[in-house]
Amino acid sequence: MSAQHPRRKTPESIHAAMLPSACTLDAVSTAQRVDPYWDELWVPGSQANWTTAHAERYYRDHGAAPGVPQRLLMEQDEYLPLLTTNRGRVNRQNAWSVTHAYRTVTAEQLAAFTGCRTFLDYRSAPLAASFASDLIDFGWFPVPRRYAGIKPGRNILYRPAATEVYKLLIEPTLTGPESLTVTGGQPWSSGGQYDRHNVLAAEVALRAAEVLPIGTVLGETFASVDLLLGGGLGKTAKKPDNRRADGVIVRTDGLRIAYEITATASRGLESKVRRWAQALAAHPLETSGLVVVFIAAPHPDRKDGKNPLTALRNAISDVLREFPGTGSDSPAARIGVASWPDYFPARHEISELFFRLEADFAVGQGRGADKWVPRGLLDEQKFEPWKTFDATAIIDNAPLLGATPHWLREARKDYTPIIGSPMDRAGVSVPHPAPAKPNLTKGRALGAGVGSAEDTLLPRRLRIIG
Repeated sequence: MSAQHPRRKTPESIHAAMLPSACTLDAVSTAQRVDPYWDELWVPGSQANWTTAHAERYYRDHGAAPGVPQRLLMEQDEYLPLLTTNRGRVNRQNAWSVTHAYRTVTAEQLAAFTGCRTFLDYRSAPLAASFASDLIDFGWFPVPRRYAGIKPGRNILYRPAATEVYKLLIEPTLTGPESLTVTGGQPWSSGGQYDRHNVLAAEVALRAAEVLPIGTVLGETFASVDLLLGGGLGKTAKKPDNRRADGVIVRTDGLRIAYEITATASRGLESKVRRWAQALAAHPLETSGLVVVFIAAPHPDRKDGKNPLTALRNAISDVLREFPGTGSDSPAARIGVASWPDYFPARHEISELFFRLEADFAVGQGRGADKWVPRGLLDEQKFEPWKTFDATAIIDNAPLLGATPHWLREARKDYTPIIGSPMDRAGVSVPHPAPAKPNLTKGRALGAGVGSAEDTLLPRRLRIIG
């Protein structure tokens, strides 16, 4: 952004190793993870190399050597017990939740989200069984094997497989709360797969959760227009809009900062900006708490093609002609543009702009550079939710999701007050008939508890998530 914005000086930055990280698993903190932007992992393209259990079995059965260890091709009578056992149950479900929410993650990102070092080894029981069952696909960065910047085994990527395995094999084995942990009530699907794009989106969420004073972060699955502006706020829509941002950073007061990673100046860029402008124009800030930031993330090793930052500015400027005004509810004041190199100027470095989540908004009075005014979304963006809008409910509910970074989840919390008991969810009330002999005080009324408070609670798997 600095190269195209003459009013802005080169931002100061600091190496992540010099910052305290909320991630309790030091080995996969921002300072230690492979940098998915600056480590040139995507030469020559933006897609990883993927394989599936189905494909590997086909190679094996037709005389070709499989490209994965034989352990990853176990049969159903071997992998099904590993997918349903109580051992490692929470971590396993959290891992599924992360892949469901972010679509594609690296092994290190998965370990960071879940706080489980096991997921650094794709041969571990939960991952091997998930692969063997065709629930999860495995991938590798398209980087030459001679590259020494990746520790052994950490060049693996995971994504949901395009199969019915979750619906047929996994979902029937989960309790209601466990199902919420994995999918958050959203259909399990492989979704659109854009490897570099998805990995960068997950990295933004992790870095924000690690070093910024925020409420929570959400993955692509929970960043649809409907969840952010419609059904997710208790509003009904005839045709729910399931178009999604790449992720959401939620401020402590409930302000939602949806972000879109933009690597190229595609022909559909203006249409994407227009859709967000239409949605924001129809939903005031005080009743939605939503702003959108486009983050330009060009390939650092490529010099060809249009700069997506310039294209973003042009697209936003063109679209805003259809939505005049610069007031606090206007699209102009709620659609910002930022740059990955300005947020993260070098490998593992974080700039002062990211600490403020600074973005440029087209609310100035002039043209060109004078039109774009920087604003810190963490410290300058005003937000006063309408009195009937419980903006922070999303922060209270986010720990139910296994995809929420482990340090933002309140481990072993009883979520019954939020999700209700099984009878609550079924719409059935607990019977409390009057005693046959009300004049007698001895005995215990039907439904009364006995013993300790823990003894009278629901079974752990029906009330504990995480």
